[in-house]
Amino acid sequence: MTLQQLSCQIIGLRNWTNDGTSIPDWVRTQMHGDIASNGTFLIGTPVGTARVHPGYIVIEHQGQLWSRSSDEISQLVDGFGAEAALPITAIGPGKDSQFGTKSTAGKGRRRGGERKTSFRPPIGKMPSIEWVHTTELTVDQSYQRSIDNEGSRRLIASIAANFDWRLCAPLVVSRRPEGSKVIIDGQHRWAAAVRRGDLPHLPCCLFTYDSPEDEARMFIVANRARKPMNRLDDFHAALAAADEDAVEIQRLVTEAGLRMARNTSSTAWKAGEVAFTSSIAVALRRHGPPIVSAALTSIAEAYEARPLTYGASIFGALIKLFANPPEGFDPDDLVPTLRRFDMASLGEIVRGLSGGDTRTAAVHAAILESLSREKRADSEVPA
Repeated sequence: MTLQQLSCQIIGLRNWTNDGTSIPDWVRTQMHGDIASNGTFLIGTPVGTARVHPGYIVIEHQGQLWSRSSDEISQLVDGFGAEAALPITAIGPGKDSQFGTKSTAGKGRRRGGERKTSFRPPIGKMPSIEWVHTTELTVDQSYQRSIDNEGSRRLIASIAANFDWRLCAPLVVSRRPEGSKVIIDGQHRWAAAVRRGDLPHLPCCLFTYDSPEDEARMFIVANRARKPMNRLDDFHAALAAADEDAVEIQRLVTEAGLRMARNTSSTAWKAGEVAFTSSIAVALRRHGPPIVSAALTSIAEAYEARPLTYGASIFGALIKLFANPPEGFDPDDLVPTLRRFDMASLGEIVRGLSGGDTRTAAVHAAILESLSREKRADSEVPA
């Protein structure tokens, strides 16, 4: 059955094909923006903004526009016909009808005794589905995963070499007020398309968020629900989302003269970079900011020019020391003592030990022994 025959079955239905002919006024009045160089444009539909590609058919039904490819149009029009055929059997104000359940009898149940499921209203605004040029897309490094690592490079190379449209789900993108389009989910697919160079456009779900913090929260929800993030990705995303714990950790680390790492590989750490976010969070909850600050500051002073390969073990040991200081403990003696334990020495102390608590206990014992030895040496010096 042709589109004209289908249209005749439904009163008030009209259509237009995007084939280069003049756009009718009933379509133009509901366009969003101008026609793109590839001949596409946006229209408002009952389910959000839709892009009309060349060859697509625009349908107007009851004052609302729809856009479908020629293969999909029959199903759309059949749906209009089925909707028009539904009988309306309202029996008076406040009574049950086909589209309501106002009467008190059987309230909350469908016909046949089945209980109707109730849902809360959807959160947020419906997105638009668009093909976006790769040069228009970007990422926000404040919360987005770093792809500057071997694992991501291998993944991007694999996607580029074996690109399959059937596996390319639409990217989740934030349309910011100033016009930038920021990728929330899909940066590996985007990077692979850029690497190939022959895929100029990618399908995108464009959402409007309240702020970059809101974007970061959605990034966390999406990625935690799908697969676990590593501890540093989780921390930086939480920081971008203005999470109170992450903000406090960042403040303490920065004030101590250190900075948060972006890579979980110890071989990539630079001097002064901290990667033990989980240990800091636990210590902050158990002992409070002063003790955490003292431990971080001591690390910064003792190892200012060296990567903290065993930073988690030394931090845990210092937390134990400040939380339960030995008799006669003088904090001024700590930094000179720590400088005797370079990363090679710490590596020997923890060699063969498994588990963070075990390593921490070993380093703590070594520091206590060194402090005690220095105290004995000082007491033996003649006055």
